[in-house]
Amino acid sequence: MSQSLMARVPVLRILLPLVAGILMQQLWHCTWAPIALIIMAIASCAWLSLNGRKSPTRRLQYRPYYIIPLSTVAFSLGWLAAIAHSPAHLSAAQASGRTLTGRIHHLEYTDFSMRMTIDVLDRDLPPCRVLVTTRGCDYTAMAGDVVTWPAALREVTTAGNPDETDYARLMLHNEGIRYEQHLPVAQVKKTGFSPTLVTRMANVRRSWASLVFDTELRPGSKGFVLALLLGENQLIDKVTRERFSAAGIAHVLALSGLHVGIITLLIYWLLFPLDYLRLKKLRLAITLGFMILFAVFTGLSPSVVRATVMTGFVFASLIFYRRSTSLNALATAALIILVFSPSALYSVGFQLSFITVGSLLLLARVPEWLQSGNRVLNYFIAMATTSLIATLSTLALSAHYFHTVSLMSIAGNLLVLPILPIFMVLAALFLLVTAAGMQWTVLDWSVDACYRYIHTVARLIEATPLSHVDGVYVSAMGVIFYFIIMGLLILWFYRHKPLFLLLAGGTLAVALAHSAWLDWHAPHRGTVIFNDFTSTPVLCYDWGKACVWIPDVEEADLADFSRRHAKFLARRNITRLTLIASDTTCRMGDAVFQPPHAWLMGRHMLAIDRLKGKKYPANTRGGAVDDILLTKRYRGSIHQIAEHYQFKQLIISGSLEADEARLLVAQCDSMGVKVHDLSRQGAYMTEQ
Repeated sequence: MSQSLMARVPVLRILLPLVAGILMQQLWHCTWAPIALIIMAIASCAWLSLNGRKSPTRRLQYRPYYIIPLSTVAFSLGWLAAIAHSPAHLSAAQASGRTLTGRIHHLEYTDFSMRMTIDVLDRDLPPCRVLVTTRGCDYTAMAGDVVTWPAALREVTTAGNPDETDYARLMLHNEGIRYEQHLPVAQVKKTGFSPTLVTRMANVRRSWASLVFDTELRPGSKGFVLALLLGENQLIDKVTRERFSAAGIAHVLALSGLHVGIITLLIYWLLFPLDYLRLKKLRLAITLGFMILFAVFTGLSPSVVRATVMTGFVFASLIFYRRSTSLNALATAALIILVFSPSALYSVGFQLSFITVGSLLLLARVPEWLQSGNRVLNYFIAMATTSLIATLSTLALSAHYFHTVSLMSIAGNLLVLPILPIFMVLAALFLLVTAAGMQWTVLDWSVDACYRYIHTVARLIEATPLSHVDGVYVSAMGVIFYFIIMGLLILWFYRHKPLFLLLAGGTLAVALAHSAWLDWHAPHRGTVIFNDFTSTPVLCYDWGKACVWIPDVEEADLADFSRRHAKFLARRNITRLTLIASDTTCRMGDAVFQPPHAWLMGRHMLAIDRLKGKKYPANTRGGAVDDILLTKRYRGSIHQIAEHYQFKQLIISGSLEADEARLLVAQCDSMGVKVHDLSRQGAYMTEQ
């Protein structure tokens, strides 16, 4: 199987070593080693060539060995590409105490703040991109603006919560950002406008998005149109994303090969008059040109680039009368993306996109015994088969990243995919009509109706009992086991040898034992105070049940808490969450919540938001408590707290302003008080 696959997909001989080289950069950030390997590979290739000239027999004998220097060069180039694309480290003098100049690459508005990725333009600094967030908004700013600001850059760090997403690694790999800064918007000064092709396209998308905002469409329909045609999915809220994920149709929310294929067919169909003029090659070339423009216009996401390259291979083979292998085209698309953006290898979208398409190309053939003479029935059978293969190929990876497994994805795709091309045609027509300054009420109604249908399907499937399983924890090792099992099953599918089934069964047994070992060693009781930027969540859990207390938020969102800490809850098999209200008393095992007091793991905790000249009733030991939690509303000093209470430890919320937190820590140090600053030390945990 492996030899035939390599013969069918020769690009794999370059792609696989390139991927290994990119991974090697994570283990050893070294430049001289890959260069030395390239020199050795060239020397070995020259030796093989010189010895092969002595006789035709020796030339044939040495030919298979050329793959060794070729793979070595690909491995070294992947290593060097990953090093070249890794953002440089800045010295203390370069990162602060000076004025930086940069070009806005991307811009997003949130509630009363802006999020900008800025390419630094100072010539004395290495090329780098930084994340700048602001207090307040400047609605005149746009991508391509040249701005200056007083630098106080700091490296991106994680919040320090248990089982959290590695935010620093995510920013480094997905966006190439190592440094960030938060400052008032007034300190960001515009000094000019120097757009690039990428920023021009971003501004065009932004202007089209503003046109869509001003229409009479429903808010959900607006976000769906922008996501599917412009690649702008910021308007799709978290609830909708979770609903579509539970229904197994989350892939329709992100611009992917499915949407590119629909747009390609639409453009190709509109150019049908060229066939009557015997200009079929021109028809293919124009369609391919529009696809490339669409990929650039939507931001060159990995899934769109992959679909564009694969379709380009097919069109080129038709134009030049050459054979084209879909798997080879897929491998070439991955090669092109990784050469220009090695960090894409760590992107969830890249992994899901290529694994799904590769599995479909390998396995998506309907068995003869399922086929019938009815074309419509065959269409739905093929769609169900495709949906099943796509779901199984990404099941473990989706559970690892999103902790949700959909059990009705086939039904969701059967109900949604037939209507999706209709929606995209109507949405494209809607965009053109809107850009022309016109409004067709019937068209608006049609777009809304299609979106309502798709959203209703997702909502009904999500509400169906046993439609999905939440809180699924799959470790990285579990994902590896899963793909080993899938690979062995594919080998059995093609070779029909029982040995592959036996190996798959043995691997499954090892994977189950590994999962049981992880569950056995997972903590089952504990208390965690999370580091959060907006609140101070306190969670106490005991064998699958947990209570959440957020003392500095009046109307807490339990669903939002569950989304942000889904991996933590899944890792500890927590299935029942109870939100503690500020005016109630709740008991769970040995834990007692009586806001603003809590007795957790044998310790008495008091949460303080402000002191108004009188103390909280301590209820025990005449004002003595073990831990005092200062929430984001506290504006006093440590001396004031010491006048009211006897305490052993002070815990400072991560939602306090950095300057205030530093001042409180300094006061604690001067008084000899034990302190835990969540913003610096991460979550405060006690687990058993």
